[in-house]
Amino acid sequence: MSRTSKIVFPLITVLGGVALAAIWWVVIGYNSALGTTARSLVRSHQCKAEVLAQPETTTGELKHVEWDGWGWGGQDTTVYLVLDPTDSLSQAASSHQQGKYSGIPCEIFLVRRLEAHWDTVQFYTNHDWQHNC
Repeated sequence: MSRTSKIVFPLITVLGGVALAAIWWVVIGYNSALGTTARSLVRSHQCKAEVLAQPETTTGELKHVEWDGWGWGGQDTTVYLVLDPTDSLSQAASSHQQGKYSGIPCEIFLVRRLEAHWDTVQFYTNHDWQHNC
């Protein structure tokens, strides 16, 4: 094995790994619609079962479970899977309209429709369902 091939092979391996990581991040990763869809295919059955197992609330709050989250340096963003039996969030999902909606304690930054009655809801950074609205 020549000296050049001893350098080139590891370099190609590292660059290939970096390229795969970049592709994953763009296609499936960070806060993309495709990433939400991929998570839905992998996790939706379990998460939906958790949501459906929750008792009905007397406050009119929508049933939900944490779906995704990211953050760094105390700046955390949380996304929730929400059961919306009346599809009240469908307009917000189709128009990408931010705002305050019935059954959700905080103002919504982003709503994505997964299927009828199921949406993901992202609050602003450092806001979550239980605190910091």
